[in-house]
Amino acid sequence: MGRDRAVQPAFVLAFVLLLLTAGVSVSFSAEAAPGATAEFDAKYVKMEIPKQVLTDQVFLAKITIKNTGSQAWKEASRSHTCLRSQDPQDNLTWGTNYIIQGQGTEVKPGEEFTFTSNLKAPSTPGEAGFKWRAAKATDGVFFGEATAREVVRVEKRPEPPPQPPPLQARAGKHVLAFEDFEYAGSFKVPAQVGGGGAGYSESGLALRKTKDGGKRLFMNYTHPHGTLFEVGIPGLVKVEDGNHAPLKTAEVRKVWGPIGMKIPKTGDVESIGINGGFWWDESKRTLYWTWYHGYWTGGALPILGASRLEDDGKITYCGPWIAPNMKHHWGGVTKLSKDFADQYTGGRTLALGFGGYYSICGPCSRGPALGAVSEPDPAKATVDLVALLAYANGAIAPRDGDYFSANCGFWAEPPDNPMKGYWTYDDWSRSGVFISLPDKHGYIAFVRLGTGRLGYDYGSIGSAGASQYWYFYNPEDLGEAAKGMKKAGDVMPQSRTKVTYPGGNGGRNAFISGSCFDEEERLLYLFKTGSIPVGRECHPCVHVYRVR
Repeated sequence: MGRDRAVQPAFVLAFVLLLLTAGVSVSFSAEAAPGATAEFDAKYVKMEIPKQVLTDQVFLAKITIKNTGSQAWKEASRSHTCLRSQDPQDNLTWGTNYIIQGQGTEVKPGEEFTFTSNLKAPSTPGEAGFKWRAAKATDGVFFGEATAREVVRVEKRPEPPPQPPPLQARAGKHVLAFEDFEYAGSFKVPAQVGGGGAGYSESGLALRKTKDGGKRLFMNYTHPHGTLFEVGIPGLVKVEDGNHAPLKTAEVRKVWGPIGMKIPKTGDVESIGINGGFWWDESKRTLYWTWYHGYWTGGALPILGASRLEDDGKITYCGPWIAPNMKHHWGGVTKLSKDFADQYTGGRTLALGFGGYYSICGPCSRGPALGAVSEPDPAKATVDLVALLAYANGAIAPRDGDYFSANCGFWAEPPDNPMKGYWTYDDWSRSGVFISLPDKHGYIAFVRLGTGRLGYDYGSIGSAGASQYWYFYNPEDLGEAAKGMKKAGDVMPQSRTKVTYPGGNGGRNAFISGSCFDEEERLLYLFKTGSIPVGRECHPCVHVYRVR
């Protein structure tokens, strides 16, 4: 039989040639001949999933598929492959509708590959179908056979025990909570100033009281070129029904231009400039500002600078300075109250923060961060810092449980329940403010949290969505950390509140990049990115809240 098979192709070829010689027309079908291999094809092998889960439980799923096509599945190419949910197609029953092949993988023809991802169970008890099929990630075209349809039983999660009430201030001063604030109004920022534009720009905020008693705000546009400027504060108008049109636009009063300085070259860094938050010292006419490197894996870098701004436009630079644990403090500069500084920090009234993920998690604070520094010495390259708040060496800030990490093992503990989770690699705090009033006080970290499916997908962090929070800390807890009575990572927020900003929160990359507080008027100013659609851009907006 084997010999007969060997001569078959030759026989067929001879027969075709005979027909052609006789003048008979021969046509061939466009369909692959029997036994031919499709370019993309797949065969389901097996899956490993739990038969029963709790509502909102995060669990690991493994689905093994065999490449039965002629084309290898390679990442970052037209043959990049994923699994997509079925029954019905692209359903979100398990928290996402796709499972990626993964960075650094290639599946050759004939090989089996196990697609692996954490998924999240539905919030509603019952039975839920579990079925997937391979697809090309570039165009979404399905191929091959789908997996078997498994049924998973979703049991109701036991109710968590009630949370203990927040501790009251030990010194009799009320610790701020979100209920202490009322929305006062908002205003627009200029669309273009010098070489900087509002679209895609982040900015800190700093309050300046002028000699005539007027008040201004410092802002800094980072895109496409850095531009520091001052604006007057217009009348506040409330955003209603998502309509920003009635808001007034802040008038530019002074343009300072790019702020930055050369430094001894370190790796690819030879100059620094403002891209973090800042604070204005009117008595010294000095702006303290911070700079960060979005993808730095080397040694210590200077992150703090100071610029003296004269009435005639002259700018004199001091620094820059290196701070310990620099990635904890890349967010910016804020001010501590004098009474707090005198009691806890040895008179240090400047503070650096604000914590959370920057590129390369390891050296970053896993939650909000704050450290008190002395007035920087121009003759020194470093600043003396006292830690008030920082999460490192296993310490983790709390968050809600509305997330799951699909494929990253760093900063990726699953939530205990929908209310209790752990700070992830898609959570940041880019601004914070310390408030001390005769009747109330607190440190507020303005936090942006990734929600839904979190993933490190082919070199980029992504999440299904985002939520905005205010984290309130008791200054007495920060003071105990400064005195060494507790670790900076043991300081927990006294309260956390999920916030919806006037006009909406914007996309997943919108956040509070700058904040400052006017003690006289008891007004909190917040610079929020991603607020107002303008053509293809989305411009920032300043929201203002009053402490009751």
